[in-house]
Amino acid sequence: MARAPFQILVLPFRRSSSGEFEFATLCRSDDGSWQGVAGGGEAGETPEAAAIREATEEIGVPPSLPFYRLDSQCSIPVHFFSERLHWPADLFVIPEYSFAVDCTSVELRLSKEHVQQRWGPYKETRERLRWDSNKTALWELNERLRSGQLGTPIQPG
Repeated sequence: MARAPFQILVLPFRRSSSGEFEFATLCRSDDGSWQGVAGGGEAGETPEAAAIREATEEIGVPPSLPFYRLDSQCSIPVHFFSERLHWPADLFVIPEYSFAVDCTSVELRLSKEHVQQRWGPYKETRERLRWDSNKTALWELNERLRSGQLGTPIQPG
């Protein structure tokens, strides 16, 4: 299926046994960078559906877990994507939509896209992330969790 011109980011989080929130980062197998779940939408797929599919594929979480849409968005230059050759010539950046998934009740199972995962508190997790968009989304997620304003889970589909 053709790639849609948007990107998604999903940040896994959980409540630790001490009651504190922890966040997962994933080490990419191709370049060794640390990030959340990242991927593209497929043609005709909504960002919400892409977020659920990518998290299921990359970290093995069930699609029934609560996923949340964050307000954080960024734009990514199309030159990072080989699929750009199939997109309009006047398309220079694509949006990245951010989500969070509550993984308190599950163990992550990494796909071949990642070689390692680490759980940690906000500050440690933020320092490990490579991309500014991941750092911004993590900040928003942490603030929402701390203030009890995560919102309503998205509906798959």
